[in-house]
Amino acid sequence: MLIQRALMKNLFFGFLIYCSSMVAYAAANVQESMTKAHLQESVPRTMQKASPIIRVAKPNNSAQKPLINTAKIKTIDRIVVFVNKTIITSQQVDTQVNQTLYNFKEKGLKPPAMADLRHQVIEQLIMQQIQLDLAARSGIKTSDLETTNAIDNIVKQQKMTLPQLKATLSTEGINFATFRQQIQNQITIDKLKQREINGRANVSDDEVNRILSSEAYKNRIEYDLSDIIVGVPEQATESVVVEKENLAKQAYNALKSGQSFSQVAIKYSNAPNALSGGELGWKSSAALPAVIASKLEGLPVGGFTDVIRLPVGFFIFKVNNIKKHGTVQIVKQYHVRHILIKVNENNSDEEAHNKILWIKAALDKDVNNPTKLNQDFIKYAKQYSEDTSSINGGDLSWVSRGDTVPAFEEAILNTPVGVVSEPIRSPFGWHLLEVMATRESNMTNDLEKAALRQELRESKATMIYNQWLRDIREMSYVKMNDE
Repeated sequence: MLIQRALMKNLFFGFLIYCSSMVAYAAANVQESMTKAHLQESVPRTMQKASPIIRVAKPNNSAQKPLINTAKIKTIDRIVVFVNKTIITSQQVDTQVNQTLYNFKEKGLKPPAMADLRHQVIEQLIMQQIQLDLAARSGIKTSDLETTNAIDNIVKQQKMTLPQLKATLSTEGINFATFRQQIQNQITIDKLKQREINGRANVSDDEVNRILSSEAYKNRIEYDLSDIIVGVPEQATESVVVEKENLAKQAYNALKSGQSFSQVAIKYSNAPNALSGGELGWKSSAALPAVIASKLEGLPVGGFTDVIRLPVGFFIFKVNNIKKHGTVQIVKQYHVRHILIKVNENNSDEEAHNKILWIKAALDKDVNNPTKLNQDFIKYAKQYSEDTSSINGGDLSWVSRGDTVPAFEEAILNTPVGVVSEPIRSPFGWHLLEVMATRESNMTNDLEKAALRQELRESKATMIYNQWLRDIREMSYVKMNDE
């Protein structure tokens, strides 16, 4: 089996903030959720009326004094919003606001007005809680080990130690336990999304080939985009649609007056990517809906569209960059075979290492006899290798950079053709490999086809996710605390 590089989702979210980019595209939001009767009944009676959480001074036994010394009452937290059977407090909001401000500082961006920032943070905390509630009801959990592994990967990505990460968080007033909980929450939400959305976003070969052969694809343009979305509820009345359209026009006028796109996105957009300035990333004009592609055509870098009406709401797109297509991509490939001795509960690291050393010593005897080396490598691979490629004498066929895990790739790059490598330790166990040949390949068509398939899949998943988020938001009990 070809040793695939373990793909790790970027959990650091701009080093600290995961909620600022929960999805790369827009999810429609409702103006205010209707309180369903059965949902009201499911909310504990004590939650029907919002009330601040207070610390009360102990009563004095003297009958001459009031039971509670109101001068000593100190508010330590306050309920901001009720979400189903849980609450979001002012402390949670403040913590997330502080983290988001840190994110802006790291990016060198001017923070938005505090009222706009708090509004976006509250909305994203609401959607986070709704999804966590649904995950809990569905039995979806994230273990402590999964969370620890994710944080370990973050530490490695940032090239720091865990104590350094904790110190950095502490410097910014961010509690490590809170940060850890955020990472765990995001992993849980990603699992939920994968279960609910990813399996429904299938792309057929016919879809890919149809676009590849189209004139639109031949003349395509790659855009790095940001967007502003004013979502419209599925069952919105005409007056609500007009209200949302007017809000989108206000955002457009703010852009025309010279306000930055990111600031306007935070103020007006109700998409989960609003706190990242509406960043979408690179999109091909061939994979975008025609109504969007036509509006982007001819726009310069930094330009933005007028208001576009789509089924889930009103959109404004900004072009951050433009990339030419059709660049020939020549890739060096390596014909590799290997022998793997796994490390597991039945085979310790030392035992696997000793076995691979024995095989290496046996193959080294053939160093001056290529024919014998070839025969023995195939023999030992079939006899001892614990990879599915053993049936083919360990042959992995042609691989490129990025196809294998880092330790294995490094050995490929540093091992001369026809030479058996030194033992290699990977997450799978101990290996020996041989690079049998190299070649330069024009991978343009293959890479473009794979990229197009991925983009179509992401676009489908985004639209399904948009509708799903809107549905679960409308079915949830959400009540702001007006006190």
